[in-house]
Amino acid sequence: MISAPGVGSGLDVNSIVQQLMAIERQPLNRLESDKRDLQTQLSAFGQLKSSLSSFQSAFADLKSLNSFEVYKAESGDETAFTATADSSAAVGFNDIQVVNIAEAHKMGSLAIGDTGTTTLGGAGDQLTATINGNAFSVDIGGMTLSQIRDAINNAPDNTGISATIITENDTSNRLVLTATETGNENSLNLAFTGSVGADLGMTDINDPLLLDAEILVDGIYTITRPGNSIDDAISGVTLNLLNESASAAQLTISRDTDKVKETIQGFADAFNELNSTIDSLSGEGNDLEADSTIRSIENQIRDVFNTAPTGLTTSLSYLSEVGLSFQRDGTLALDTDALDGAISSDYAGVAELFASDDQGYLFRLDTLIDNFVFTDGLIDTREDGINTRIDSTDQRISDMEYRLELRETRLFNQFATLDELMGQLNGTSQFLSQQLAALPTFNSQGN
Repeated sequence: MISAPGVGSGLDVNSIVQQLMAIERQPLNRLESDKRDLQTQLSAFGQLKSSLSSFQSAFADLKSLNSFEVYKAESGDETAFTATADSSAAVGFNDIQVVNIAEAHKMGSLAIGDTGTTTLGGAGDQLTATINGNAFSVDIGGMTLSQIRDAINNAPDNTGISATIITENDTSNRLVLTATETGNENSLNLAFTGSVGADLGMTDINDPLLLDAEILVDGIYTITRPGNSIDDAISGVTLNLLNESASAAQLTISRDTDKVKETIQGFADAFNELNSTIDSLSGEGNDLEADSTIRSIENQIRDVFNTAPTGLTTSLSYLSEVGLSFQRDGTLALDTDALDGAISSDYAGVAELFASDDQGYLFRLDTLIDNFVFTDGLIDTREDGINTRIDSTDQRISDMEYRLELRETRLFNQFATLDELMGQLNGTSQFLSQQLAALPTFNSQGN
């Protein structure tokens, strides 16, 4: 490149080279445009994959027959207990009376005059605590009440005791030890060495044999458990005990059809979002307009909706029979009255229609979408192909940019030489013109 192109000749060398290079760069511009198109396609497939995954997630709670075993538990007295039910529950009723709430065992000391001055026991005295068969020991002799509290709480092998101090008044402070878990099995058993045990004088605050929760089911079944959350008394039901009750309240277990209907509506909404995404990507002038993969995905999904399951024990065959039908614009709409009727008349059939192994609509959709979105699935394969083309295009761009740099250097060198030559020729021309102008003038008369 010359430092002052055009100085010798008056040529606008920079402009000439820039215009020539603009022509030379046209193939590079096309490559860069191709790369942008490929990146746009890659982004579009990412959007499609995300939309398919969202659609799949929307019906995850209904894709198996067990998913339709959705129950709700209702307590007749939520001040006494609440309840939840899982898929192993059964429709029915039970009377529940909360006879006793589970408690944590507590022990309290004698009244100590202060918390930070008076020491208890002698150096080396120990406390050994055993809770549910697990024991730990801690040195507490010769310590103040506050120091004893901290030593117990900070013991690295503390197996389940929380220590605190209750101050009744200026001269009455008591060490209180509380088991961190409820129930008889977690009661505190304390042993002391030296005189510290006598100085503390620990006694029970509540009865260590009456710490379990107790409920009476249907007036005849007595159930005791160490905690207030009982999940092994009634199949599929977890009872959460809150307060003792003087009488029984009814526990009602029923199918949670509202939850099922809500999920089916969510399925329809998610399909419509997926349908909108496909239309926005594949329509005329859109990112994947000319790509066959997205159309293949759309057609395969439609085929599932249009293919009735076989081998079911129900007379139901199509989703339209349970209120789900396609509209003219390609969206799914849910007729809740039709769904209510199907659920009331043949709940098991509705479950089969959606989730029967191999045949249910959601079972087949789930399997199909797995093939699209999982690692090495259809979309991954398509994305890998696009990434390979992007890499190839990047290499071609890099190679062409290098060649264009060489071409630009050659052009500047050529025009530098031309500029210099034309400058010399201009100088020679001016010299000759001056010499010719200085020659004597002759006329035809010999003057």
